[in-house]
Amino acid sequence: MRWSAAEAAEIVEAARRAPVHSAGKPWVLELHNRSVYLYEVAHRSSHDPLGMDRLLTCGAALEHIVLAVRAAGWHAKVVFPADHATPDLIAIVRADRRQPPDEQELAQHRAMLLPDGTADGAAKFLVSANHWAGTELHPVDDGTLVVVTVGDGRPDHVRGGAALQAALLAARSAGVRVRPVVHLMHRQQWRAGLIEHHELAGYPQALLLVGTKDPDGAGPTTASAVAPRS
Repeated sequence: MRWSAAEAAEIVEAARRAPVHSAGKPWVLELHNRSVYLYEVAHRSSHDPLGMDRLLTCGAALEHIVLAVRAAGWHAKVVFPADHATPDLIAIVRADRRQPPDEQELAQHRAMLLPDGTADGAAKFLVSANHWAGTELHPVDDGTLVVVTVGDGRPDHVRGGAALQAALLAARSAGVRVRPVVHLMHRQQWRAGLIEHHELAGYPQALLLVGTKDPDGAGPTTASAVAPRS
């Protein structure tokens, strides 16, 4: 069995609509039978020496792919292969059986086409949007979510990007304005301070500022501070 032409077009278009947190689009897709193969395309960048931003971007694309598969009425089984012969293979999404999507999945799928929200909201109401094992959307105050993963390897960064995008889509669906902040995680001292200050049981991969203005690239300057409220 293969993807229908409409299903294949929707999967590709959904991935294309995912945000890019890195210097360029760092992924390509291959569709085989009823599977989607997501590959990383490495771009060297002095601003992203460890490739964390690339992997978060791949995670955002993965979230969109899964939602497109679910919206088509298929259960999406995600595999993170540990194949050293193909190190650039990020994930495989397989449609292994029929399963209708739930209302939240449909709402988040529709949100790909919506503009960014403009209303205020509370971070805690976005926590339930996350469905990725090994990740947590951890509210540290009314307006800040931290994306936390149990590990800090490549698959964890990808899952973190997917969890971040799930929350972003949920906010857009509700009309709430949010801004992701990813670059601060390159600062190991800042990252360690965030873990210590908020007693996080894992590794922070990104922040999502809820109901705030764009931080204009500044973001928090200490583990306990966030961008000024509007």
